[in-house]
Amino acid sequence: MSFFNRRANENSLYLIVITGCAGSGKTTVGKELAKQLGYAYIDKDTVTRDYTDHILKRSGSFEGDRESDLYKNEILPIEYRVTFKVCREILENGTSVVLTIPFIGQIRDRSKWLAIKEEARIGDDVNVKFIWIKHDINTEKKNILKRGASRDAYKLSHWDEYADSIEGIEPAPELNAYIYVNDCEAKLTDTLVEVKRWIKR
Repeated sequence: MSFFNRRANENSLYLIVITGCAGSGKTTVGKELAKQLGYAYIDKDTVTRDYTDHILKRSGSFEGDRESDLYKNEILPIEYRVTFKVCREILENGTSVVLTIPFIGQIRDRSKWLAIKEEARIGDDVNVKFIWIKHDINTEKKNILKRGASRDAYKLSHWDEYADSIEGIEPAPELNAYIYVNDCEAKLTDTLVEVKRWIKR
């Protein structure tokens, strides 16, 4: 019997996966939600960024490369696998998790998520809930410029192309994701009230 099956009659464990494009506000929303719920908080970039940048430089690329085939086809899948395995270990200790992760391709294709879930051995009795952060593209650009991260250099130098590539992205209906419209004028603690109700449904 798996750890997760042994918890069948205990309080449910949750894995809240917050996804969205660069500059959409995933980190801000994720940290506040984790704080309010009392869950552990994990950011994919924090888990993997230093190692990824090191490998990219050693492989002849550059720190901040997030557009090459090397990154997209070889490194990014490992980043995702490692991050979800970290989540699994925390869940196994009985603590629910809020994870922020781009997951742009996976949020549109349930089969990709299921493959990662199986490899990370996240049990079916963990309540996995997806939140897709929807944000105005111009505000996203302002946020990207403000943080000044090297991984955003390509996006900024090819902004129109990048903006076209993310236009209209929506989660796969089968994932039953919560669409969170990140209104910068609204108070974050207030906008998360409905999110918390939805998580516990």
